[in-house]
Amino acid sequence: MTVETYEIHKANQEPTAATPDEGIPPIPPDFELVNRLEPTWPDMIRPVESGSLGLLELILKAPEQLDRLIRDPARQAELLPRFLGISLVGFTFFGVAMSLVLSTSTVWPQLFPMEAVVAGRESTPMRFAASNGTSLLTHWLNGDALRLIAAYAVGLIAATGICLPSLYFYSLLAGVRMTMMDVVLQSLKSKAVAAVTLVGVLPIYATGGLAIAIFPMSEYWRDTVLTLGLILPFIAGTAGTYSLYRGLSGFVDTMAEERREQRGFFLQRLVLSWAACYTAVTPVLIFTLWQRMQG
Repeated sequence: MTVETYEIHKANQEPTAATPDEGIPPIPPDFELVNRLEPTWPDMIRPVESGSLGLLELILKAPEQLDRLIRDPARQAELLPRFLGISLVGFTFFGVAMSLVLSTSTVWPQLFPMEAVVAGRESTPMRFAASNGTSLLTHWLNGDALRLIAAYAVGLIAATGICLPSLYFYSLLAGVRMTMMDVVLQSLKSKAVAAVTLVGVLPIYATGGLAIAIFPMSEYWRDTVLTLGLILPFIAGTAGTYSLYRGLSGFVDTMAEERREQRGFFLQRLVLSWAACYTAVTPVLIFTLWQRMQG
């Protein structure tokens, strides 16, 4: 081997000293670069921005990160009012949109006490009554719209509080180690997910709902479209139910390893049972609040 060949071979084998890049700012230590380049890495969690907008971004883009975040005891007290705020804003927005659809379609739901239905004086607890000749602002000025908004916003949240003890009991029965704060946060997270989903599908429904005021439509199809709007929170709530199912199922890691598989399936069935219980309680509570506020 000649001297020239040896020097070329030595230059190829020995690493050269790296020169620092000029003009490129250093990367902050808390910046999640790996999470953006490799989103499949489960252990890399991007820091959450302050405020509810950062939490909303996690709901939309990174639900798995959100499930891990709310299990951090240091963040739970901070996240609780944010979940509650997102839920109330979303359900209030739905109430406003539904009130606009009803006002422009010149009909409004008329509620009857359940006692009258049981006694046979009324055939149904609710029917849509035509309000021809009234202004679009009539139902806003007389408080009908505000009562609808309050009934849905309060009822959807209050039903969660009513069903919370049963969810906590189900979790203990399944053998997972959860505090009451964990149960509350998981429930409010599911409400926030349902509220965000509801706001997302509202423009699609509003297009069909406002068509009632533009095109001639039979009374049957008009009532069908409006009834679909009133039950829209329960349809969007399936996303919240799945979020609760996924979040609570992650707590199987608190069980003993030999019991995880058997108890994991048991916990999942209990979560679905609680979701069915909540679905049964919520419409009754909303109807009762709405009917009582009407006097």
